[in-house]
Amino acid sequence: MKLLVSMFPGLRVLVVEEMAARLGLAPVATGRARGSELVWVQTSDPAGLLGLRLVEDVFVVVETIPLSGKTVDLKAVTAALGRPEVWESALRAQGHLAGRPTPARVVFRVVAQADDAAWRGYRRVDLQRAAEAGVGRARPGWRLNAGEAPFEVWLHQVGRNLTVSLRLTSGVNRARGGRAVERAAALRPTIAAAMVRLSEPADDDVFLDPLCGTGTILLERALAGRHGLLLGGDIDVGAVKAAVANFGPRHKPVRIERMDARKLPLEDASVDKLVTNLPWGKQIGRPEDLPALYGGMLAEAVRVVRPGGLVVVLTSEVGVLDWALKSQPGFVVRRRVTGIEVLGRPAEMRVLARR
Repeated sequence: MKLLVSMFPGLRVLVVEEMAARLGLAPVATGRARGSELVWVQTSDPAGLLGLRLVEDVFVVVETIPLSGKTVDLKAVTAALGRPEVWESALRAQGHLAGRPTPARVVFRVVAQADDAAWRGYRRVDLQRAAEAGVGRARPGWRLNAGEAPFEVWLHQVGRNLTVSLRLTSGVNRARGGRAVERAAALRPTIAAAMVRLSEPADDDVFLDPLCGTGTILLERALAGRHGLLLGGDIDVGAVKAAVANFGPRHKPVRIERMDARKLPLEDASVDKLVTNLPWGKQIGRPEDLPALYGGMLAEAVRVVRPGGLVVVLTSEVGVLDWALKSQPGFVVRRRVTGIEVLGRPAEMRVLARR
């Protein structure tokens, strides 16, 4: 069956790498629709895709409909989705994952992901309503609810094609179980997982996040496999308490405490991997403080990370990061992942190798 996976913009190359490494899958197509990057794959095992750490959502494709941009498209959408047989493979996949057949009566909603386009003579909401009419025709026992619903039919407009699919994931999948304590500017788990993957986890890693916030990166490293020691710190006492609460008694050995990233209470060359989300001077920190913070943190990273170790950072303040790196000959840039969007702002991941 054909499945569709969505991810944050900028993460597609890493998702493709994860799919190949863990499932042996290669994309049959890629695209982008209204704030998400998309990858289509052909597989008989949708459950494997649900286990990927970098993916936001997984869908089983119901139908792909070409669009002309004229209002006749709306009738075509209703007609295509109004045929009961187009839903059979998607509902089998959904039932298999749920462990039971799809009931005759379910509550559903339609979500349309379509950017405004000059060639299209109708609105995104018109596509949504056309799809709702088609689903109602094919599945007369289903009840439409425009709010939350256990069954979600998604429309992704990519170029002049509309992919209609049934979402197999849920909010629980995307939150990866959630955090007991939430705070402003907390990182999405999938972005944290991407950073952890770039750090090339090893079983004996001493892994440090010196600006850990609520502990999302540390949790993703814990879930990535065995480790020697997880170290987390933050200058904000409230953040430290939140990270400790989010970890609970799990994933030992772990040590989370208050620390200043510019003056780490750690011995020289005692860390294998350092991964952190640098403050951007928006929700956390002030813009005028960033040069001193970035420079101080990188100076400490040169000291505490062993030769050959890796540092992975995320920031939207690329200019400040470049400035800070100029004074740190101890690092060489191994990889850049660009085009990432976080909270509506462009950002970049940088992988630094300790000389």
